[in-house]
Amino acid sequence: MICLFEDHLAPNFSPIADTRHLADLLVGAMTLRQRAARALADDAITLHGRAYLRDYYRAAGEMVERPADDCTFINARLPLLPAVVASFPDGPEWIVEHQGEVMAARLLRGSVGLLDWASDALDFSGLGLERHRLGAGEPYEYIWDLIFDNGERIIEDFHAVGGKIDGVVHTGAHLVNAPLVRLGAGSELKPGAVIDAGAGPVIIGRGVEVMPNAVIEGPCYIGDNSRIKIGAKIYGHTSIGAWCKVGGEVENSIILGYANKQHDGFLGHSYLGRWVNLGADTNTSDLKNNYGTIRVTQNGREINTGRIFLGTLFGDHAKTGINTMLNTGSVIGVAANVFGGGFPAKSIPPFAWGGFDDGAVYRLDEAIDVARRVMARRGIELTPADETLLRYLFGRRGKL
Repeated sequence: MICLFEDHLAPNFSPIADTRHLADLLVGAMTLRQRAARALADDAITLHGRAYLRDYYRAAGEMVERPADDCTFINARLPLLPAVVASFPDGPEWIVEHQGEVMAARLLRGSVGLLDWASDALDFSGLGLERHRLGAGEPYEYIWDLIFDNGERIIEDFHAVGGKIDGVVHTGAHLVNAPLVRLGAGSELKPGAVIDAGAGPVIIGRGVEVMPNAVIEGPCYIGDNSRIKIGAKIYGHTSIGAWCKVGGEVENSIILGYANKQHDGFLGHSYLGRWVNLGADTNTSDLKNNYGTIRVTQNGREINTGRIFLGTLFGDHAKTGINTMLNTGSVIGVAANVFGGGFPAKSIPPFAWGGFDDGAVYRLDEAIDVARRVMARRGIELTPADETLLRYLFGRRGKL
């Protein structure tokens, strides 16, 4: 049994993680949960984290209960790479930490029973176990750390499965460095499409359509049943999850899934949650004119990211109108609907309406009804648990 747990830094992964456990964040071609299951060869996983998400996950049939037996605990913001697992100590019980924060622990049943399961963050301090330093790897501290680690994780994920062409490569489509391309069953590369794995591997899932004259540069991951539009330019270090529709220009970005960026416009060094829709010619600035480091306002706190490149962080169900221009380091909260002339505010809270210069709020029932219609178009029902979660976040919008 594996327990993936959140700690006190979970808010640093807002707004993407406002609607999900950190274990379900995508980096490379896998979520952090899938990475842990692969590294430990164990898909029996329970989750521990913020209390408001437990009922949501429980309603979806996810395991969020205390393990009844021995368990390996992994901090969900630690990417479980093979070198990390190899560095774990031997023995029946141990704790591994990094800069004073618990990253992993192996506990027998008796010790598991001593943990306060009702808390948002588990406290391992009272167990009296020997502590070891993390011997390899580095935990993520902020959501943008996943963006900048994305290319390396795509490369790792490709080498775990290897190259293979199961889909259809139409006459006139081109593969550059074909041994580093994986094309899933039912996928099609239409005439004029170029898959360029010269700078890194390209993983294309099942049922993907790459339309004519689209160019995909590695390292890149395209999830199952996504569609890459005519003439799209997908640059390296990009991950696009399942059931997305993506066009225009995309660089070094992560899209969780079920999102639309169908039209022209630039998306760079950004992270999109699910059900995001970017209107035509939405553009994200990811580099300041003075090449300075980018500041982000997250949960009311301004943070110097130390990064020269950073675009926009979009929470689930966020929407932008046509010709929306977004500044470097923008944050758009869950279900915000952004439109209007000029640059909107850099920090837009959940359920905002417009550019938030006047503080207008999206009517909750209308926002939920739009989410229901959007999901129904993909054959997915907005569940009572989904609605409860949105209502909860609406009530907390001044604190996120």
